[in-house]
Amino acid sequence: MQQRFLTPLLTILLTALVVAAAIYLTPLKWITVIEPTVRDIPAQKFWKAYSENKDDYLFIDVRGAQAYETLHAEGSLNIPLHEFYNQRKVFPKKGKEIILICSGGVASGVGYSYLQHYGFFNVRRVEGGIEAWQAANLPTVAQSANPTDMH
Repeated sequence: MQQRFLTPLLTILLTALVVAAAIYLTPLKWITVIEPTVRDIPAQKFWKAYSENKDDYLFIDVRGAQAYETLHAEGSLNIPLHEFYNQRKVFPKKGKEIILICSGGVASGVGYSYLQHYGFFNVRRVEGGIEAWQAANLPTVAQSANPTDMH
């Protein structure tokens, strides 16, 4: 009679042990139960905070060099998305907030997810990108027109 109760109990304990080991040994970075959320900040709100203390932020424009040179938000640094792999080792994980901007929000969202994957939790994205920045009449830097070469 004891064996009749002991066998199911051992089966339950063994099953629980196998499940616990599988959960413990599975790398959590490969499991996405809930899609990560991107923390956006409105352009005007960020500009106000940035203007008050620039040292608290690393403001990155993730677009390519040509788009950046044509027009970019004042104070932003150009670090294109394809350079994030090499740059991630020098980005601050604490002490400064990393703010990403692009044209409309998609590329900076990719950069956001990439940095979050590498353990950066001090990242935000300018909501609406440079388009929203311009719509809010915030300061931009445009490439000056090159004088026509007359030969």
